[in-house]
Amino acid sequence: MTIQLPKDVESSINAEVLNGHFASADEAIAEAWRKYLERRHEQARTTDQAASGRAAAMAHKPIWEVFQELSASVPDEVWDALPTDLSEQHDHYIYGTPKRPAQ
Repeated sequence: MTIQLPKDVESSINAEVLNGHFASADEAIAEAWRKYLERRHEQARTTDQAASGRAAAMAHKPIWEVFQELSASVPDEVWDALPTDLSEQHDHYIYGTPKRPAQ
């Protein structure tokens, strides 16, 4: 495999090889790639743990408590701006269908 690197990167790799930090440019690139993969896997593991922790916390709450927590962050003026017939005419507001006659 041939990799074209920017000149500054290639120069710094060659300098590290000449200084004895790596046996070859191939070794330097391989070590850098392994460290990248290690960080990436650690980030994925951390993200997965955080997501499962949130899911576990949410799983133990009744849905109405979850809704209350989420809706508490919505300002009152946003709630006030919603149409008063939203629940009866949700198809109209979501899909644009004609409003149904009021019951």
